[in-house]
Amino acid sequence: MKCPACCSEIDDRSYRCKVCHRICSYRRLCWRYRYIVLVIIALIGFWMIKGSVGRWFANDYDKLPAGALVSDAATLTWLGLTDKGWFCEEPHYKGTLLHLRHRVFQAKDVIVFVHGFTGDYVSTWGKPKVLLDDPRFNRNYDFVFYGFKTTFHRDLPAFAAEAAKLDLLLTHLEEDYKSITIVTHSNGGLVVMRALLDRAKDFPAKQPHKIHRIVMFTPLTENVSLTGQPDIVKLLGEQSTDVAQMQANTSSKVNSVKQDLKALLDPKDPLAKARAEAFMKDVAERIYIINAEGDKLVDVGPNGEKIVSETVRMLSQLPTLGAPRLVTLRYSDIGGSEEDAREKKSGVRNPAYAHSIVVKMGAQQNFSFFDHFEELLFDRIGTPPRNSAANVEQIRQTTQERIQDTIFEMNKFVVDKNPMVGLAWKDISDAVQAKFKDVPEPARTKQIEDLTRQTYYVYIFLSLYARMDDLRSRGILSPNDEMILGWKRSWLPNLMTSELGRWMLDNNLMEYYSEPMINDLREAAGATGSSPTPPASNR
Repeated sequence: MKCPACCSEIDDRSYRCKVCHRICSYRRLCWRYRYIVLVIIALIGFWMIKGSVGRWFANDYDKLPAGALVSDAATLTWLGLTDKGWFCEEPHYKGTLLHLRHRVFQAKDVIVFVHGFTGDYVSTWGKPKVLLDDPRFNRNYDFVFYGFKTTFHRDLPAFAAEAAKLDLLLTHLEEDYKSITIVTHSNGGLVVMRALLDRAKDFPAKQPHKIHRIVMFTPLTENVSLTGQPDIVKLLGEQSTDVAQMQANTSSKVNSVKQDLKALLDPKDPLAKARAEAFMKDVAERIYIINAEGDKLVDVGPNGEKIVSETVRMLSQLPTLGAPRLVTLRYSDIGGSEEDAREKKSGVRNPAYAHSIVVKMGAQQNFSFFDHFEELLFDRIGTPPRNSAANVEQIRQTTQERIQDTIFEMNKFVVDKNPMVGLAWKDISDAVQAKFKDVPEPARTKQIEDLTRQTYYVYIFLSLYARMDDLRSRGILSPNDEMILGWKRSWLPNLMTSELGRWMLDNNLMEYYSEPMINDLREAAGATGSSPTPPASNR
């Protein structure tokens, strides 16, 4: 055989000319490296087949009618779970009930999710995979996603029947679990309260459920606003044929719960008093409520402001060692500015944005770092009750790991965002502006941005120490704990003796922390007395 380019003789088994080094036979070249080619083809085929199988399972779920039995394989694929340890403890019926348990962890406590009126048992919560893959949750809890018909057309008897059905589920779960945590969204909170109030009426024949915590996201506690809002009518779609009737039905449900709760908490006889005490101890004192500013669907005042019922306000004032019982997330902190920009660009308004986004796991990229659903939830439920006292060392270790694991994310969050934002913006702005008031432009703008950014980095590290200070104030960490002492020996002195640290202390930019922590900062800076009085020009 001769080379087609230079006509030199070529060995019949060769694919390249030895004289001009050109490839003369691609067939022989492929044959020489056939094993590599086969491996590449196999990898491509495996990737394509795996994706196709995943789509087949997902499509199988989508094609199933409501109430159909779903296999474990289809369930895990649909949820996007790669951990094969998960399985359905009870048969998974589409849209009705999903009870997930782990073969290895075998948790003794369970979280029950009860959705609202704009979603279903799983889609309401965005991507539950976020929680199922989180070791803080999957090591301590199993998960139950409860589904029910959410139409506003259902009257009071149907509402009571759904509450009774939920009560039966909670009773069934108590047979296998030591405690139950209930997480609700919107109308789901109303269903849960109806179930708990109905059970309280049968006290002492029926004791309260073994509840660890109840966390309600944007619940209906005062009213619901449907009429006069065409965008909300579009949101409801086929359910919006009679908005006035839906408004009346929902108002009657809210009023029935409010009246029963008020009567329960105002006992008139010894039995009613015992019933109220049991309800307060086992239910009311375990409730946490998270609202959202800008929510135009529930608990809306005459001028569009967020309102809170007196009963909820009274419950929120009960003492707690952890997170506040009642909190309203700021609209700007939950991506409201980004949503407004999308609305302005597209011309399409989503009236349920603030109402629903607070529970959409995996869709909260625009949230402030600590306002993600999983962070809000864990701050309120923590570990199961039996572990709180016994596993102090585990809490220490978890806190340390969380600090180490989140430094990068927190840094990135601050760097990516405009530095001119934050809870302490006005005080920081005043101090920075005063420091550079005599610097000419354009250097002044650059120095202001740099100092503001550096100030936020200091707050990042101080927020880590503030978390340890919180655990110290709750008695979980000892004041002489090595982790705290380590910060006092190295991190705090290095930070507070720097020019930036002293400047922040001189300008009262540390006043947002607890008094013990402020004392630690003063001590680290060498100012053991009162904080220096800032110059008049700096404020």
